[in-house]
Amino acid sequence: MTTRTSFPVRYSEIDKMGIVHHSNYPKWFEIGRRDYLYKAGIPNSSINSQGFYLPLSELECKFKSPARYGDEITVITGITFISCVKVRFEYKVLNKKSGKTIAFGSTVHAWTGRDIKPLNIEKAAPQIYTSLKTRVEIGGINGDNGTMYVHRQ
Repeated sequence: MTTRTSFPVRYSEIDKMGIVHHSNYPKWFEIGRRDYLYKAGIPNSSINSQGFYLPLSELECKFKSPARYGDEITVITGITFISCVKVRFEYKVLNKKSGKTIAFGSTVHAWTGRDIKPLNIEKAAPQIYTSLKTRVEIGGINGDNGTMYVHRQ
């Protein structure tokens, strides 16, 4: 399963050069990730209300072309790896009008309890684990643009 989340580049996101500042891409990844989980029927609020968290443990972003104020962008999001202790999301940021790749990247998140200590999500919430595991994109979503391929454990 992949999701597509579109929104315009805001003026507050650009830098002095007139392009989107690099610090905004992780925020866009989060928007895509939250939308993905919502569309998968597992919104962050549901995860948190059950006492689970997904803190970030790794972040990677590669830039291909600049985004500018007024561009409409699309963030494509998919899960490319899940285990009982972590989950990996991949993202591709596109210019919605041209289809040109702006950036791509990934984030890895650990499953924890409210105490931010690791937990086994397969045992703690098997319905969440099973639901997400069935949605894994084998081979990733970024093609030959830097995808780290799925390794099932």
